[in-house]
Amino acid sequence: MKNVIRIIILLILFSCNHIKKEKRVLIQKKGDAVMVVNIPKAACKKCQRIIEEGLQNESGVQQSILDLHTKRLSVVYTPEETSSEILGTTIEKLAKQIPCK
Repeated sequence: MKNVIRIIILLILFSCNHIKKEKRVLIQKKGDAVMVVNIPKAACKKCQRIIEEGLQNESGVQQSILDLHTKRLSVVYTPEETSSEILGTTIEKLAKQIPCK
């Protein structure tokens, strides 16, 4: 029984750490800007989905990629439609919603 409990605990503790590496590429068009932010607590696909989908609802955001291995969020946006300050505020709000803390 103790071994079963240990296995369950280990599975829970390490479930966020088995993320396959992704090979997604940012596409930046002429006039677009790129913002890169560290999201140190992001560790699972749910964190990634919350951040990326939340940013897609933001006006001016063309693309966002959260790399769970480097904990870096890259955002391509149109400066005429939004600013790094607005995006920073949105990212802070979204980061508070992620489950891995």
